[in-house]
Amino acid sequence: MKNKEQSSALPYTLIILAGGSSRRMNQDKALLPVGRGTLIEYVLQQLEEYFGETLVSVSESDKFKFLNQKLVVDEKQGFGPLMGIKSALAVSQHEKNFVIACDIPKIPYKVLDKILLQGKNFDIVVPVSPSGRVEPLFAVYSKSILPLMEELIEDHIHSLLPLYDMCKTDYVTLDMDSILKNLNTKQDYEVFLRQL
Repeated sequence: MKNKEQSSALPYTLIILAGGSSRRMNQDKALLPVGRGTLIEYVLQQLEEYFGETLVSVSESDKFKFLNQKLVVDEKQGFGPLMGIKSALAVSQHEKNFVIACDIPKIPYKVLDKILLQGKNFDIVVPVSPSGRVEPLFAVYSKSILPLMEELIEDHIHSLLPLYDMCKTDYVTLDMDSILKNLNTKQDYEVFLRQL
């Protein structure tokens, strides 16, 4: 990815999810030290210049005010990423939105380019690992799917997966070189820091 025009002719909003509970890390992953800043700043710095708008989805806003970004607090608690994405889509300026979890520090730009381009033709574009695992938190979501997300929440469904069968979804298969790596544990974090 070199510039906005190359990645997509459509304006996109960048939505970074930072409202998770970080249970396995035992501390807020978004605020883990990386270099002279935090993990969420590390992700932001790699991506924000490519998007027309940036939103940070949070469960509480006070601890993220230092980012000087538009913060979107979950409309309801307890629905995980489904609510985080829905709340951000509701205020997004753009129909097309790229969603990423704050704990994916290595951005495979080749994959990002591909899903942004495919996003023109689909409601959702989601990567799939070589083992067949869907990667819902590095994906394109269209604002037009908001009513479907509301249906899931009204039915007390917390997963994003049923959404993919409800709308026009494209699955992009990842190769071994572009597998997405989340920092879920202290060990994951320590390995990542050693590779910087």
